[in-house]
Amino acid sequence: MDFSIRKVREEDAEAIIELLNPIILAGKYTAMDEPFSVDDQLDFIRGFPERGIYHAAVSNDDQKILGVQDVMPISAGSNVFKHVGEISTFVSLTAHGNGIGRSLGEATFKAAKELAFLKISATVRADNPQAVSFYLSQGFKIIGTAQKHAFLQGKYIDEILMEKLIAESD
Repeated sequence: MDFSIRKVREEDAEAIIELLNPIILAGKYTAMDEPFSVDDQLDFIRGFPERGIYHAAVSNDDQKILGVQDVMPISAGSNVFKHVGEISTFVSLTAHGNGIGRSLGEATFKAAKELAFLKISATVRADNPQAVSFYLSQGFKIIGTAQKHAFLQGKYIDEILMEKLIAESD
């Protein structure tokens, strides 16, 4: 599969929703439980923190968005945690296993270093072993489990807390 990684743009909003909503509606990959509108995604893109990272994996053939990854700074007005970001990764349900997540990670971790992030954290559904495996393969370590952290589809879901020190990814 031939694709490239670039920053997300406003005109990507509809394509991101076409990627993201099936993942949400599947009910087993993310703790998000409500689909988004194009306007929701536009608001997210427009309001994205200046120091944040938002990348898309785009097919070189038809410019279809195959995956997105973002890092949001966790500090919103304090310098105490300015070195820490929270990562999210979404790959099209039809494009798993093609190196999209790995390539997004390479671009994201490079950008994170340039933006002086030292640590990236991830919160992953415990019942999504593929996502846990993906983050482990990217150098993340499991640091704990938040029991009954999310309530989705009538049941409580544990979430795995993971982190990666950027300085160790050289």
